[in-house]
Amino acid sequence: MRLLAGYAFLTLLALSLSPQQLYAQKQKGQDKDSLIRLLSADMARLEEINGKNFRRVEGNAVFLHNGTHLYCDTAFWNVDDEYIDAFGSVLIEQGGTRLTGDSLKYVIQQNTAKFRGHLVQLEDEDANILRTNQLDYNTKDSVAVFYGGGAMKDKDGNVIESRRGVFESKTDVFTFVEQVEMFSDSLFFICDTLKYYSEEETAYFNGNTDGWYDENNISSHRGWYNRTDETFFFTGEVHILTRDYELWADSLFYDRNAEYSHLYGNVQLTDTVDNVIVLGDELEYFDTPKRAQVRRKPAVVMIEQGEEGPDSLFIAADTLTYFTMRMFEIDSVVMAAAAERLELASLDPIGTARSKNRQDTPAAPGPGGGGMPGASRPGMADGVTAGAPGAVSDTMAAAPLPDTTGMAGLQDSVSSSIVSDSISGGGEDTLAVAVPDTSEVIFIEAYHDVRVFRKDMQARGDSLVYTGIDSIARLYVSPVIWYDSVNQVTSDSMMFIVRNSTLEKGYLLSNSFVISEAEKGRFYNQIKSPEMIGYFSDGQISKYDAMGGVSAIFYIAEDSVINTVNKKDCKLMSAQMKDGNIQRALYFETVKSDAYPVRDLSVEEHTLKGFNWQPDRRPSSRYDVTEKGVRSSLRRQATESSRFPGFDYTAIYFGDYMKDIIGMIQERKPIIWLQKKM
Repeated sequence: MRLLAGYAFLTLLALSLSPQQLYAQKQKGQDKDSLIRLLSADMARLEEINGKNFRRVEGNAVFLHNGTHLYCDTAFWNVDDEYIDAFGSVLIEQGGTRLTGDSLKYVIQQNTAKFRGHLVQLEDEDANILRTNQLDYNTKDSVAVFYGGGAMKDKDGNVIESRRGVFESKTDVFTFVEQVEMFSDSLFFICDTLKYYSEEETAYFNGNTDGWYDENNISSHRGWYNRTDETFFFTGEVHILTRDYELWADSLFYDRNAEYSHLYGNVQLTDTVDNVIVLGDELEYFDTPKRAQVRRKPAVVMIEQGEEGPDSLFIAADTLTYFTMRMFEIDSVVMAAAAERLELASLDPIGTARSKNRQDTPAAPGPGGGGMPGASRPGMADGVTAGAPGAVSDTMAAAPLPDTTGMAGLQDSVSSSIVSDSISGGGEDTLAVAVPDTSEVIFIEAYHDVRVFRKDMQARGDSLVYTGIDSIARLYVSPVIWYDSVNQVTSDSMMFIVRNSTLEKGYLLSNSFVISEAEKGRFYNQIKSPEMIGYFSDGQISKYDAMGGVSAIFYIAEDSVINTVNKKDCKLMSAQMKDGNIQRALYFETVKSDAYPVRDLSVEEHTLKGFNWQPDRRPSSRYDVTEKGVRSSLRRQATESSRFPGFDYTAIYFGDYMKDIIGMIQERKPIIWLQKKM
């Protein structure tokens, strides 16, 4: 037995290393693993096949080369051409990497094991399993290359597949190339090239990248995804679709856990629910609650629906913030200030004055007693004078007017808290707790160098604040509004009621001044008063009321030539408007009216004190507000796209795994992207 064992040992040694190889190894000082060695086998013998010398090894064969163990049932070692054909339960182990298959060809000079068969599997030390049918593994460089399609699944059930790819064992890096598809934590991706760092759990995408999550879709040219902290970065024509939003940017960082996005370069956010578009070069966005802050050339576009189709209102400033809050989360001080503004906005000083006049003045006899004797000719700024039916006479005591001089600071005012809980009567000590109001309220804040443009209205100011609590927008610090290009409105601050994206009413608070160009560069109709209220219809001003002491100058043209100027003073004034011109004016209390030939007035007498015509400040087009273009929606094209992953290679190598995953996701929440694949 000792003789047979010694013979087997000498035979294995002879088959493993020839004298020439031993000599070469000793002379060159090569590493002991640089030459292949047969460590064990049940049987080994020399054979000649087709004139070639083979060493046939059978039964539990184990080879060692480059620190790599090769296991198989049967091997044919071609001594002359230096390669090994291995068959049956083939296994290669190197460090934490294991490769299995039905057969391989190991080319010794190339240090390469070429696996071929219906199933080749590579498993690394992190339990990532790669399956294919063609794979080459270089034992010196510890690099595997697969061809003809393959799929990898990790220990958590995430999947990556591609037509070809590379695994670098020393760095635990997988590279997938061509027709790359990925599933990870309910996320789906397609790209041209994907590099996955197993130890960091980070995937780097490159080339025509598309991703899906629930009803959200993102496309870009490249990016990365870190599974550990659920963060993403995409760059290169980034486009995002959600249920309610559509976004574009040059680059995007997204934190999935915090639902936070940071977008850079050529940003556009389209809110399809509220018809609002946000533009800028930098945008920070939180999804819950919704909050978007735009910097670097920010602008907001509000799309309004008119009788002639959609119109757009452009707003820009140095900084724009767009956010929502649930009603029950809003501070009681803010709610109280909004309630105070609404109460003030509901007051009608002119209506009160007219009602007071009707109570104190007998009705005019006969039909038409409520008519307008003395009304001006169409286009002339004159109307009912003191004592006429429908007007308050000079001697009448006017109804008390609200003190509106402090309206500009309403947002800072504090009133009594709004109590939502009530105690029921009937002697029972029962507390009826109101159900929290979870409806979302929109807020828009714009600060510094605010610019507004709509085709029939433009504005400038320092700050603009809008809240959906009361649907009121407030414009502060030297605000100016122009409409129909020849009319200018100024005051210390302004307040506007906007409902359903439609302007209903505007308030000029303190030092209000309206100027209308009667003759370009020469004559200007003017109205000045402490406060004014403007009423709008179909986006056009239809009426305005001036109160608190009114001064006015109107120029009267005859045969298209202005010869007369009419100066008015009164306590209250109400004017009906059409196409930007006064059609009829009513004057109330202590009315004074004087007409003069234009030539008799000095230059100073042509204007009221505080006159400040500012045509150079008016944004003449929406490009004076923002130069950024508005992208058209790509929702339909993205929805109809056929790029959603099909996971064909995964189906070959992991059966119905992805089909079951998609089915479970679809059952939980039907997703439009998945419906095309079911």
